[in-house]
Amino acid sequence: MSDDLLDEIEQRAMAERILLNILRATLAFPEAMDRSGVATMISAAATERQRHGDYGAADLLRHWKAMVDGWD
Repeated sequence: MSDDLLDEIEQRAMAERILLNILRATLAFPEAMDRSGVATMISAAATERQRHGDYGAADLLRHWKAMVDGWD
């Protein structure tokens, strides 16, 4: 497996773990976070991943945040 593919897999796994943790928090305390709050948490996580150089994870999180923003 190439290093690029391994990096892509690691970045995706990181983004998925973050998203699942946000989902877990939302399900544990549904009254504490609405759709807007979830989008804000995803955005903050994307910014943090970007700051740490995890560009693939940050891009995926931004994409998923845009999806959440589009839900009615």
